[in-house]
Amino acid sequence: MMSLNEKESKILSYIKENPFISQQDLAEKIGLSRPAVANIISSLVKRGYLLGKAYVINDTRPIVCIGAACIDRRYFVEEDLIHGQSNNVTSQTSIGGVALSVAENLGRLQEEVVLLSLAGNDAEWQTIEQAMRPFMKINEVEAVNGLATGTFMEVIDHNGKMLIGLAEMDIYDYMQPEWIMKHIATLKRANAIVSDSNCPKESMEHLLEIGMKYNIPIVLITASVLKLHTIPENLKGLKLLITKKDETEKYFDMEIDSPASLRIALQKWLDKGVQHVIMTKDSHSVAYASEKHGMRVFDLKNKGADTYIWGTNEALCAGIVFSYLKKDTLPEIIQTGLVNAIMSAKSAYKVRPNLSQATLRKDIKEIGTLESVEI
Repeated sequence: MMSLNEKESKILSYIKENPFISQQDLAEKIGLSRPAVANIISSLVKRGYLLGKAYVINDTRPIVCIGAACIDRRYFVEEDLIHGQSNNVTSQTSIGGVALSVAENLGRLQEEVVLLSLAGNDAEWQTIEQAMRPFMKINEVEAVNGLATGTFMEVIDHNGKMLIGLAEMDIYDYMQPEWIMKHIATLKRANAIVSDSNCPKESMEHLLEIGMKYNIPIVLITASVLKLHTIPENLKGLKLLITKKDETEKYFDMEIDSPASLRIALQKWLDKGVQHVIMTKDSHSVAYASEKHGMRVFDLKNKGADTYIWGTNEALCAGIVFSYLKKDTLPEIIQTGLVNAIMSAKSAYKVRPNLSQATLRKDIKEIGTLESVEI
């Protein structure tokens, strides 16, 4: 590429800060006419600095995370829950959503991340935007008037068990294929596309087509039992599915209570076209299956708890994606995810604030070797 002059450099710098900045705003910032700015942008496109309309910067291939970006609220019941009565609780509010939490983990691991989501034009979105901007590009998240930013609330008993979860997630039903296509320039240059199952089924099908057409790995993370209806019948082209044991049991209407039933469940996912399947049960062990590598259970013995801990699943998913894109071996990929989940479980935050590549490498070294058995 030819070198840039001063005005070209300024325009490119402003576009990097805000890919949706208008030509008129650029003209006012730089002191040029709008037609002059249009000519410079056209030159930048022809010379390869920009990828066409929407000013997508041609310098990196980001991980694109698609799905929920919401406010999470937890209420901890101090004694046994008494239905129909006022119960004493302590509360915790955090920024969450599967896609957003995975994106934050990856951003803290110094990956280039773009978040695609919908939000309300409200105070909740302003809170999310301000907190997450250091870790990901959020310029393509649309704030929609008349819709509320997603929220999730859960009640936890004194044993750490979730008693009830309440989700206000209607906004994500608007992430239809037409909305996906508005972001096609970003998707085409993705290093990987990670979607949670808050995306409608038709949009997930569209993402699989994009992945196959442009040779982009697609990762689907199931968000809950109530979102299983968004999983396409045909998963051909899906590079990796990360799901939970209870979700798989519900989806296939079966009980997984033995190695034999586990093998059957994993094979059912492979038969739908998934290349790699990871099924979680807790924060320290996963079942894995692929036609190439067979079926195994990976376990970090005595390194985690069986109880549900906020944020560990997203930490595991992000660690797996991070390691996979580094072209690590299968045991290294699984270990990276499990170690990130275990260390996140020790944090008071949904995404541990000390997470970095150096910290994760140190954690992996300290926790030790991953054990696995064939199933």
